[in-house]
Amino acid sequence: MMNGVSAWTCLFYAFISAVSLAPVIFVWHYWHEARTKDWGWTSIDSRTMYVDGAKTLITASGIAVALLASSSVSSVKNTNGVVAFSAKVAAVCLISCVCLSLVVILALLRGFERAQSRNIEKQRKEGRQPTSGEGRLNSTELLFILIPAGFGLSCFLVGFAFLARIAFHF
Repeated sequence: MMNGVSAWTCLFYAFISAVSLAPVIFVWHYWHEARTKDWGWTSIDSRTMYVDGAKTLITASGIAVALLASSSVSSVKNTNGVVAFSAKVAAVCLISCVCLSLVVILALLRGFERAQSRNIEKQRKEGRQPTSGEGRLNSTELLFILIPAGFGLSCFLVGFAFLARIAFHF
């Protein structure tokens, strides 16, 4: 023990740091490929796939928060400080994940709609028969999707890590 902090606690927070930074790398990778390889296009299928992913995060986080709330309302006061603190952090992170995932869904839907409209408008100006179903996201639309997605995923991972910490300390 170093000044009341165990090696396991230091290891846990190092793990939390790595877990919370992983989505940043993930988001940067998406952003980099969209900018350098012109992979900023979206389609109905990709929009649906990512919306389904965000809905899965909402569902998993909601279930975890509900279980945490129902099991810890009476027991948090009777447990040690680590468990109480971990329960609070987990709840805040998982609820933040739900909120951020809702923002991601709305950004995906609106971004797709705008990208598709721009693509249809461009096709009309070129004298071609407009086709729907895809379009290129501009930088702002992509950032409105990627930033909350990265934070939401980070909140999800950190929240579940703190839930695991609770189980470890029981």
